[in-house]
Amino acid sequence: MRAPHGPIAEKLTPADPTARETQNGAYVAASGSYLQLEWQSFTGDAWRRGDWVLLPYVHPVDDPARKRFLRDIKKVLGFRGNDEAKLAKSLLEHIRSMESAKRLVEIYTRHFAGGHNAISMSLYSGPLSQRAVASSSHTEPSRQWRSSLDGPPYGRFFWSHDGIGWLGTGDAALRHDKWRQPWRTFFEGFDDRIAVMTLPHHGSANNFHPEILGFRALRFALATTVEARNRVSRLRETLGAVEHAGIHTRVIDDGRLSRFTVTCERSMA
Repeated sequence: MRAPHGPIAEKLTPADPTARETQNGAYVAASGSYLQLEWQSFTGDAWRRGDWVLLPYVHPVDDPARKRFLRDIKKVLGFRGNDEAKLAKSLLEHIRSMESAKRLVEIYTRHFAGGHNAISMSLYSGPLSQRAVASSSHTEPSRQWRSSLDGPPYGRFFWSHDGIGWLGTGDAALRHDKWRQPWRTFFEGFDDRIAVMTLPHHGSANNFHPEILGFRALRFALATTVEARNRVSRLRETLGAVEHAGIHTRVIDDGRLSRFTVTCERSMA
């Protein structure tokens, strides 16, 4: 992993992995920051941008609440100052202990009581660059990506001109305008790259809204749950709404035959 370089898209902040690296290789990246894949053919060769990024999003918290929470966290950590990299390192060290982790969770619950799913993290994994417009003579790097799908009942097939990114939505409360509109605005720049989405809260109708399907490259929406064992509110209602929008659905459980595999590749020459 290397820190991203070059032009930076609006609303994004390049993550600094070296400043947040710990002994076990973990990183802390804030919402809107991204990590960028780079590669080289041999030692000493120039690093080249792989054009694949991980982009997290968490609904922003109002500043007064954030400041009060941060103040109490620093007190527990025994931390002074405003160096974010050192604070992240101290935080990672503390959460290795179950007892310390529980204390931090208690502080979080005290400051942000209830509705924790509402700000559940979403994560985009896919190309950073947009596809080239058909009339353009210039081909962006992401146009070189090719993708194939292998999973029952679809069999194996390829698509090459649509998006190939994957958007996970966690348990976000995207049914409500308050949470959905900022989320949709944040990811709208990836409209032509998001092909697969995991439905929020395992496909619960209480977290679903048709507007989350508005990405024009979206082909598949997955509900991750064991339907016969877990109770998901009106799951079939959600799946029906997705199919009505012309998007394939699939319930993915822990059964061997429910796999859904997307392979993405591009020429590195």
